[in-house]
Amino acid sequence: MAYDTGDGQRLSLRDEENYWQTLEVAFEEDAKMLEHEFFSRANIVHGRLAALDREKRELEMRILQVQQDVAKEHDSLANLTFDLRENRSRLSLQQDARRQHMRTWFANSRRMEDDNRAKIAAAALSTPRPGVEVSDLSRPSGAVNGDRPKSNGVGANGQQPGDAHKLAQHPGLIAQPDLTFVVDSAQQRIGGIKHVPLSGNDAKVIDRPPRRVVHLRRDVTFGQDDVRKLHEDREQYISAMVQATGDVRTQRQCAPCSRGEGPFATCVVVEGLADCANCLWTRNTCGTEGRVAEEQPPPPAQHVKVSNSHDVQQHARTNGAATPASLSRPTSRDKSTGWASTATDEAAGEDSTPITRSNLILRHDGRVYTHPDCMRGVPVDKIHPNHPYWDPTWTPIEPNIESVLQGWRTKRTTALESSKTTSKFQPGRQVNRGETTLKFLEDSDFHPFQLLSKKYMSPKLATYDTVFRLADTIRELGEFKTLDITPLEWLRQRLHELIVENGPEFRLANTIHNFYHDRKYEELRIANGKKSIGRPSGVSRATPKESPVSINKKRKFFVSDAFSAGLAVPPRPPATPTPTPTPAPAPVAKTLTQDETERSAPPTPEMSRSAKKMKGRQGKPKDPDLSYEGYTDIDDYSRDSIGKHDWALNRIKHRLNSVGTGVTQYWHWIPDMGERVFEHQVLAEGDTFTWGIYAKPINFHLELEHIQEIRWGARTTKVMVVCSPHAVLSPEGKSRGDVLAEFKRPRTKQRFLVFCQRQGVELVKVSSNEIEAAWDAYESPDVPAMADSEIHDG
Repeated sequence: MAYDTGDGQRLSLRDEENYWQTLEVAFEEDAKMLEHEFFSRANIVHGRLAALDREKRELEMRILQVQQDVAKEHDSLANLTFDLRENRSRLSLQQDARRQHMRTWFANSRRMEDDNRAKIAAAALSTPRPGVEVSDLSRPSGAVNGDRPKSNGVGANGQQPGDAHKLAQHPGLIAQPDLTFVVDSAQQRIGGIKHVPLSGNDAKVIDRPPRRVVHLRRDVTFGQDDVRKLHEDREQYISAMVQATGDVRTQRQCAPCSRGEGPFATCVVVEGLADCANCLWTRNTCGTEGRVAEEQPPPPAQHVKVSNSHDVQQHARTNGAATPASLSRPTSRDKSTGWASTATDEAAGEDSTPITRSNLILRHDGRVYTHPDCMRGVPVDKIHPNHPYWDPTWTPIEPNIESVLQGWRTKRTTALESSKTTSKFQPGRQVNRGETTLKFLEDSDFHPFQLLSKKYMSPKLATYDTVFRLADTIRELGEFKTLDITPLEWLRQRLHELIVENGPEFRLANTIHNFYHDRKYEELRIANGKKSIGRPSGVSRATPKESPVSINKKRKFFVSDAFSAGLAVPPRPPATPTPTPTPAPAPVAKTLTQDETERSAPPTPEMSRSAKKMKGRQGKPKDPDLSYEGYTDIDDYSRDSIGKHDWALNRIKHRLNSVGTGVTQYWHWIPDMGERVFEHQVLAEGDTFTWGIYAKPINFHLELEHIQEIRWGARTTKVMVVCSPHAVLSPEGKSRGDVLAEFKRPRTKQRFLVFCQRQGVELVKVSSNEIEAAWDAYESPDVPAMADSEIHDG
């Protein structure tokens, strides 16, 4: 900076101070200029860095997404490979079985042709073949009854001593093609089964083409030597052929099969033999523990085993113990569908394979499930409202359960404190259910909304009753000792099977709500010694030892055992309830056939017109969905006697009222006194059980003349009874409208429909979805269970 010396005068102190001040100002301006330039350039750099950071994060997310897509595609490829191997193995077994079947057929045809030529030649020359009697030329292979004679002659029955079947005695067996195969639990082939000549009735019974491979149980040790030895033991060979050619018991297994006895995976029988393949192998007898309801011991005349109705009639002529009444009973207990079976011809194709670890198809990668489709994408760990899998449309279940529970707690407190006779049992049961449900939601290792994938979820799944039934099912499955998988795995596998079976008609909430009556679930309960089928546990009831009065009171115009014996129907008695006589032993539920039930009570005069009108419809219904066998004659809850004109209801509703599952209820047919009405009867809850009807204006009765038609579907236990308009009115003049009922079991619905059809009621078969939609559309106040004094008995 230039310094002006002025006029040459001497510098003063002020001049020096001004200089230094001016210099500092100049320095500050230079610093500010540099700083400004720095920040300007730095802001540009920071902007570029921020853009690069965003791009980096986007690339990282993209890499993560690509990695997830790659993992997903690897899982899909693994699933495709797994399915390919299973399908290839299954197809190979089917092709081999078909190939071997045709080889056997051609070999048998050639052998029969050769035998016919030999017989023609022998007859022409009047010279029998060596070692064969002239009268036995019609039997093939030079053996009496199909067995090869010894070198020193043939026994009296044409059989070897001990009836042994050795491959060495049949050298031609080695070159024969296989009839079928023995495979292990993983569908791996062990060895082939060849044709062994048999004699007597056994040969006729199993002389049919094989329908399947011989599938062994899991953990059964069986090798090729065992397959060879199988041909040497008559009973083992017959049992294996029964397993290959017989009918699978689709409804109930016998007791030994339920306990896992025998080498075969399924319980298979052949009509004409008394025992299944497993029992033939182990030399056991098919027991009665696999029935739906135990039968009482038959009379002495029934101990004679017969195979057809002709044998029964012959036995009645030769044995004085056989009475005409016994001829109306089933001709033989050796049915291919099992003891007290309700299987129809249509049910023969149902899958009865137990769900075990060997056939479990659930697959996951440690984070989410990858197989089957109904489980794809569901997390393995338990979800919660803050979990990424949680759908925003879902509402937490716990607050709703707690709200309903609090309402039931208030009702229970009011009932306990009130001097009225209002029922205390219904609120108590519902409180127990709510507390059980909350404990389940807290302690379980999964959330109900991840039971299956999202597309199967609905708000109905989160209702008070449905969540309890899910919790009760998981609890009961955990008590079964025969399961080798977790209860949740078993339930998901079963739901997958129902999805495949029902297709688009599958509804998860409805399935869980009615799962107690699922076929495989019932079979599993029976296999674990739980024979009673009733409503889910939620309240403990007094046993005969705990209750001072154990006699179950019942409305006496329920059908009694006297009616089934063919007695005339007496006039309707007074309305006072009459206690049922106390039997010496505990009542044992028995199952009667459809033919028995239709012959057990003659038509009353009031029914004669309908009987004449429906004369052409007697016998089996034409629609296979209406076929049924038998009924249960013991109420599951009260253990009271039930007749063939009683139909157990699960729920019932119309426009004015509805009754839920908390009430034990029946429709009972009253044909006398000109009424012809299905009376709605309920079981009162109190210290002693009493049957009665709701007081007016509650009315769920059905008068036959008011029924216009009944709409029903094959895949639902609900029916819609279309009634005449204004047939039943409330005190306010409102019409009750149509009545919708859900029966306790499919067989109960079928019995009711067949009975109505024989009374001249028109049955209209519609889709199950139409019935379910009508059910959902009806919303009416619920009628709770009532105490003894609040139920009218006539």
